[in-house]
Amino acid sequence: MKIINEPIKVMAVFETDGKIEPVKFRIEDKVVRIEKILKIYEENIVGNNRIVFVCMHNGKDIFELKYEIDSKIWFLFKK
Repeated sequence: MKIINEPIKVMAVFETDGKIEPVKFRIEDKVVRIEKILKIYEENIVGNNRIVFVCMHNGKDIFELKYEIDSKIWFLFKK
C-alpha cells in the first residue's frame, strides 16, 4: 500500500447512535464504491482524534480512509 494522506470527498452514512459508515469516495475524478469495510479503529496522534476505516473495492483493492473528528475532514491515507 502506498501512503497518500490527501483530503478527499466522501459520501457516508451517519447513524443516530453515532456510527459512521463510508459508502463511496472520489479520487482523481473517479468515484470508488466501498464494497466492504474490513476494519474500523480509532487513533489519537498528538491530540488529533481520527476514525480509521480499512475498506475493500472490487474484491481486491484495499483503501485506508481516515475521518478527522475535530475538523470533520476525510483523508485517503493509503491505497
